[in-house]
Amino acid sequence: MVAALLVSSGTPDATVQVRLPDAERASTAPREHVRLDTDWRFHQGNPADAGNALAYGARGGVARTQSQPEKWSPRGPDVAVAKGGLKEWILPAANPFIKDSGRRHARPGGHRRGAISLVRPDFDDSGWRRVDLPYDWAIEGPFLWEGAHSNIGRLKSRAPVWYRKAIVLPETDAGKSLFLDVDGAMSYATVWLNGKRVGGWLYGYTSWRLILAPYAVPGETNTIVIRLDNPADSSRWYTSGGIYRHVWLTKTAPVHVAQWGTYVHTPVVSAEKAWVDIDVTLDNGSRADAAVRVSTDIYALDDGARTGLPVALIAQALAAVAAGGSIVVHGKAVVANPRLWGPAPEQQPHRYLAITTVTGGREVIDRYETRFGLRALRFDPDKGSS
Repeated sequence: MVAALLVSSGTPDATVQVRLPDAERASTAPREHVRLDTDWRFHQGNPADAGNALAYGARGGVARTQSQPEKWSPRGPDVAVAKGGLKEWILPAANPFIKDSGRRHARPGGHRRGAISLVRPDFDDSGWRRVDLPYDWAIEGPFLWEGAHSNIGRLKSRAPVWYRKAIVLPETDAGKSLFLDVDGAMSYATVWLNGKRVGGWLYGYTSWRLILAPYAVPGETNTIVIRLDNPADSSRWYTSGGIYRHVWLTKTAPVHVAQWGTYVHTPVVSAEKAWVDIDVTLDNGSRADAAVRVSTDIYALDDGARTGLPVALIAQALAAVAAGGSIVVHGKAVVANPRLWGPAPEQQPHRYLAITTVTGGREVIDRYETRFGLRALRFDPDKGSS
């Protein structure tokens, strides 16, 4: 049996690390991926005016919070979305991963500003601790010495914590799709932008994305607030406590390559040629249908840098994307005499770069990069793999 192994990771183009509002100097790029790691404000504990507004859900008419995990169970009878709690705002972020549309979660109407003081844009957070991300507050200790046999990692990581950051969005962001991409935060995250509840993400071990555009105000200062509430004894090991990886602001045109939107597979790989098939998922975040063209150029990489002319081309394909919808565009190419990927030091980890370009009329509206490797594997019952 012969199979093709693909080593691939999709990364957005125009990745920059800047302090806003300096991002305005890159506002003409078709796609921006801005790192938001610096100059956050951090605080432990809930405000007194929160009341039940931070309850995760309800069971039997009694509100439960993540800070009291012994009083609720995510797998228990309250698995259905409880009205009025954080749960109904957090779960809709998982809808892109739920194939059956009938099982997706409905987002509540309105914005639910609420009366929580510290999510308001005008809240004075000057007394909070200034931190840069990643910031794991629990790793600072102190160690817990009592009940050592039952307390994970011997560090306290159970507490509600808050992160706030003010950013300035340029006026040129008006009409763009804006996303908050969080690489890792532990856990039960809820996000507000300009005092409006955006959504959240329960799981602490995966990255996640939220749509910011409906709540953003281009040309003004915008305040992002992220609350985490890590349950006690949620793992058998130390889980960290806080935003433990990078946070990004991603800006695209309304019609763009979706998150992780390229899938590269190689049905045939030999010393003479490699068939490269690329599926590109396009999202249309606007209220109008769109007709665009999609093409992909494939380059060889040397030490991570693009070299020379393209080694293969996937010609432009016309795609019609319905308002608020998605479509997958298929393309094929052949790479002659491919340089194969293999583990060092015996082999060379050669890679290629696929640059997918989305064009509307004569304008490039998105460009997305995908790095991948080519390698054929053979599994034989008598000789093993090669």
